Amino acid sequence: MNSKMRFWESIRKKGFELLDLAKGRPIMRHYDNIAHLWRSKEEINHHHREQFTRLAEFAVQHTEYYKGIRISSTPQLSDFPIIDKAVLKENFEALCSCKAKEKGAIAMHTSGSTGTPLIVMQDKNKRNRVYAEMMYLWGLSGYQIGMKYAFLRRWNRINKKSSLTAFARNLVMVDVAMLDHDTMEQIKQVLLKKNKVRMMIGYASNLGALADYLLESGCTPDMFGLTTILSGSEVLTDVVRNKLKKIFGCNVISLYSNQENGMLAVECNENKEFHLNEASYIFELLKLDSDEPAEEGELGRVVITDLYNYAMPIIRYDTGDLAIRKSRAECGIHTAVIAAVEGRRVDIIYDVNGVPLSPHTVTNALWQFNKLKQFQLIQTGKKTYTFKVNDPQEHYSDDELVETCKDFFGESATIQIERVADIPVLASGKFKYLICEM
Repeated sequence: MNSKMRFWESIRKKGFELLDLAKGRPIMRHYDNIAHLWRSKEEINHHHREQFTRLAEFAVQHTEYYKGIRISSTPQLSDFPIIDKAVLKENFEALCSCKAKEKGAIAMHTSGSTGTPLIVMQDKNKRNRVYAEMMYLWGLSGYQIGMKYAFLRRWNRINKKSSLTAFARNLVMVDVAMLDHDTMEQIKQVLLKKNKVRMMIGYASNLGALADYLLESGCTPDMFGLTTILSGSEVLTDVVRNKLKKIFGCNVISLYSNQENGMLAVECNENKEFHLNEASYIFELLKLDSDEPAEEGELGRVVITDLYNYAMPIIRYDTGDLAIRKSRAECGIHTAVIAAVEGRRVDIIYDVNGVPLSPHTVTNALWQFNKLKQFQLIQTGKKTYTFKVNDPQEHYSDDELVETCKDFFGESATIQIERVADIPVLASGKFKYLICEM
């Protein structure tokens, strides 16, 4: 990195610090607290008790939804019901507190990729906490304030940053409404060394499409200056990760976050596991068919309690995501961990015996069909599946595709091959390659 680049990054960093200092350090105080708790595992339980007691008492006193719940002087998670997206939508007003109307509170919109969009109110202190989470968790992977980064996603009137904000954050907004040649070439031009982009964030499907395009174009790592790639919102497969490492020559880290809450977990730099952000959330991993805790190595539902949102207290929220429980960390970061985030429950498909299949199982089995431009597997019934493939040169026969699918679905599976010219992304910019319609 040249001296001019370092200078402007340091100017942005200093500008952020001075602005935050002038406001009383609202973001950096949260940052310091998060950093301390990540290094002090023994303090997490005390932190959870203290923050949860405060949140629970506030929720019972100041929201209609929780008003009837009886709690003791030391509230327990079990005092509260498990809620989900449907509950948040249907009880929006009842879940909002007086803080939802205070100055600085904002409405966070989800993409609605699994249904109608969801709105969650967050107060100003919560927003500062989220900014601090981003700074710290991104920082574990090499990000520093002021670093120029490209964010690949759908940008619209709700989430698009102003020119001034983008300049201050050194952010390049790249819209991925389409994954066509023109979009891929645009991203390539943004990432070339002349633009000094050092970090890239995007959905795994978008990053995979970009890697394929750049590999086909003959690009090599020396053409780019990326030091870190962060993949979020979708399951990052080993196939996509390895392609990205090959083309950019840098590490690829998976993030786990959502719009409703914030930064939930980050993969370690060794790509061994996901480290949970217990500084801001209480995590429960529950069985798929009951509210009992999942066992180690078992696929479970991710249920979280947001300790910092007082505008709309969210307690025991079933995110719809699935993860695999792990007992302890293998790398040097000694936090609570999960082995993997396996995606959304609605995106999990099942074999003919009703056993849920990990997205990694599917993608690893299909890696040999690397000439497919796109594919999408849809489960239409207990033993019936549609396999959509975008294979313009018809490199693979229907029989090849069917036999490979039967290896993980089971021999009694009925698989229909549907050849298409394109499989569009969702309005959010995400791409769903697994769909369960049962």
